[in-house]
Amino acid sequence: MNISVQGVRAEVSDWDAVSMLPARELPALTQEQRQVARTLGIKEEDYARSALTGQRTTEKLIGKTERFARYLQEQVAHAVPSASIEEVALNTWEHRFDVSLRVGQEIVPLRIAEDVIDDLFERGSREAELRLRRVLELTLPARVA
Repeated sequence: MNISVQGVRAEVSDWDAVSMLPARELPALTQEQRQVARTLGIKEEDYARSALTGQRTTEKLIGKTERFARYLQEQVAHAVPSASIEEVALNTWEHRFDVSLRVGQEIVPLRIAEDVIDDLFERGSREAELRLRRVLELTLPARVA
């Protein structure tokens, strides 16, 4: 199963944590990054902080996507044992998960709003669980022969 994050996002908590780091703990910039910082008129230290913030947020988003993919795989396996997940991508611009399921020879696309998954994992929302289950019911049964 392919897991990815499409787009970028920076979280305030990550920026706050990185802004408190001493300069010596920041990652060294590549020659290309130094050139970009110069072109943009940004101090190299600030550019390094920004890059580290982005890295930390991306790691969190990949973890979130992996957790969702594992949960979804269980739900799909229960609904249609022959189905499998090919890809789960968090699209940060559209605030949704784009999923590709394989059912037999067919690839079935799903789009699931990120806020549904946040409600499910962060608040244990029963409503979010039912919304996700409904999406699967509407998508998968028509594909099963």
